[in-house]
Amino acid sequence: MKSLIQWLLVPAVFAAVMTWNGTAAAQLYQGGTEQHSVLTIKADGSCLFTGETVESRVAAEQQLRVMERYRKMSEGGGEEAPPADADLSATNGAAEAKPFTDEELTKKMTDSVNERAEESVENSGQKFNVEVKKDTVTITTSQTFASIEDMLKESYAIWNQSGVYFENARFETDTNSLLRLTLTPRTGMERYQKTARSEWKLSGMQAGLKLVFPGKVVSSGFPATETNATWLAVDGKKDESLDAMMKLYAAPTVITAEAGGLKLAQPLESKKLFRSRRHPDSTGDELPITDAGPGFVAEAQSITTTMLHVFPGGEKYFSQNGNSIESQAGAVVNAKLFAPKGRTLQSVSDIRVLTAVDDKGRSVVVAEAEAGEDVSTETFSGGSQDTSALQVQLHLQLPQPDAQSIDTISAEAVATTAGIWKEMTLTNLQENATNDLDLAAVLPGTKLAIVKYSAKNGQLHVEVRLKGPSTVRRLEVRAKIPGNDQFNSYSSDRNSSTKGGETTRTVNVQGYGFADGDTPVQNSPVLIIRYPEDLRRERVKFNLKGLDLL
Repeated sequence: MKSLIQWLLVPAVFAAVMTWNGTAAAQLYQGGTEQHSVLTIKADGSCLFTGETVESRVAAEQQLRVMERYRKMSEGGGEEAPPADADLSATNGAAEAKPFTDEELTKKMTDSVNERAEESVENSGQKFNVEVKKDTVTITTSQTFASIEDMLKESYAIWNQSGVYFENARFETDTNSLLRLTLTPRTGMERYQKTARSEWKLSGMQAGLKLVFPGKVVSSGFPATETNATWLAVDGKKDESLDAMMKLYAAPTVITAEAGGLKLAQPLESKKLFRSRRHPDSTGDELPITDAGPGFVAEAQSITTTMLHVFPGGEKYFSQNGNSIESQAGAVVNAKLFAPKGRTLQSVSDIRVLTAVDDKGRSVVVAEAEAGEDVSTETFSGGSQDTSALQVQLHLQLPQPDAQSIDTISAEAVATTAGIWKEMTLTNLQENATNDLDLAAVLPGTKLAIVKYSAKNGQLHVEVRLKGPSTVRRLEVRAKIPGNDQFNSYSSDRNSSTKGGETTRTVNVQGYGFADGDTPVQNSPVLIIRYPEDLRRERVKFNLKGLDLL
C-alpha cells in the first residue's frame, strides 16, 4: 500500500538518432539522412501537413530485413532475435543478402508503411508515397485536418516527424488581432543540448520545419521568414544551424502573423487537446451536475511519496530549466472509485482534495497544481464486462517527517455514469462497404461506415466513421468474437467535428487474442454498438482512511 521514490536529478531519455554498428541511422519512417516537414494553416482553419524523409537505400533494406525476421518470430517461426550488436546486413545466415530490386523494395516499403499506419491511431488518415532510387529511398506523407483543433490533437506526431520537439503549442489571438503561436520546449531539453548537438553532428542529419500562415508573418522566433512562411533548417554539419535549433530548447518560441481571415473563438493548446483526443465530449459534459445518490464507494490502492535530494551546486543546475524543487516533491494517493450497482462509470473529472489529516491531527497541504486534473476516459473492455470502477489520483504535499500515516482524506469528484443501454450487433464486417449502416435502433439519425478493416496475426483493427446528431459522441463501440472470452478490445476516438448540425466522429477499435496458439478462429469478429439512455453527471464526495506512510 506504500512506496517511496527518491529523485536524484535523473535525466529523461532523449535520442535524436539511433546508431547501428557505429554508423548513424535514424529510425525507419521517423528519421533518415534528411527529414523535412511543412505545416500549412489556411484561412478557414483547416491544416495540411506534409513530410518528406530521405534515407539511404542500404539502411532501408537492412531495417526491412530485420523487421521481417521479427515478424517471422512473432508468427512462430522459431528463429531467434538478432543480438543488439549484430551486423544487420547479415540477415540470411552466412550468405550475403541479395539486394532488393526497385519494385521489390517499393512494394515492401509501401506495405510496411501502411501496416504501421493501420496499427497507429496517430497515423490514421495519412497518405503515403514511396520512391526508390539507386542510393536513396524517399517517403512522403500528407495529412489534412479539418481544423486547428484537430491538428493540435496530433501535434506531437508532427513535431516528431520534423525532428524538433515541443511540449506545447498554443494558438491565440493577441490584443492587436494578430495570430500568435507559442511553442514551448519539452522540460529539461536545455540540459541535453550538448548530447543532442553531438548526435546531430555525428549523423550529419538534415531536417527542416516550415510553418505557413494565412496572413503575413510579422515576427518569428524561427531564423528564416518570407511573406506568409517562417522556418527552421538544420544541417548537422553546420554549427550555425545547430545553434538556431538549440535556441528552441532554451525558451518558448513565439510567432505572430496576420490573421488573414482566420478567427479563433478561444485559445487552443496542444497539451490539453492531446489529452482529450481519445474522449471528446463523449461523456455528457453538457449535462447538469447533481449531488450524487447512494452507492458510490472509494477504495485506496496505494500511496507514493516523492522526495527530491539536491547535491551541493545542483539547485542552480536544476532550476535553470524553469523547474521548481518544491513542485517535484509530494504524495500521490491512487484510489478506485466504484459506481453504484447496475451503473457503468464513463468518466471521472474535477478531482479535488478537500482536507487531509495525518495521524497526529495535523493538516496535510493539498498540491494546488494538480487540483482538478482529469482522469483518462479511454474505453477498455474485456469481453462484455462494463467498467464499474476507474482509477483516480489525489495529490498532496509531503506530510511532516514524523508522520506515520495519513489518517483521513476527504475529496470530491464529478462522475458520469450510465445505466440503461440500447445495443445492437454488427456482423459481416467489410472495409469500404457500399452502403452506410443504419444505427437508428440505438440512436435515430445515425449512420456508420467501416473505413478500415484488418484481421491478421491475432490482431484486429477497425476504423469506423459515425455521422449523426451531437449525441453521436456518446456511442460506445466495442469489438467481440462470439464464444471467445480471451478476446479483448480497446477503442479510441480519432477525431470529431460538427458541421451544418451534423457531427462526424471517427473511432479506432483494436482487438487482441483471436485464439490460443495455432487454434483456428471459429467465429468472425463483430462490433457491439451501445448508447446510454440513462446518463447521469454527479458530484461525489468520498473519504479515504488509514493510509500508512511507512
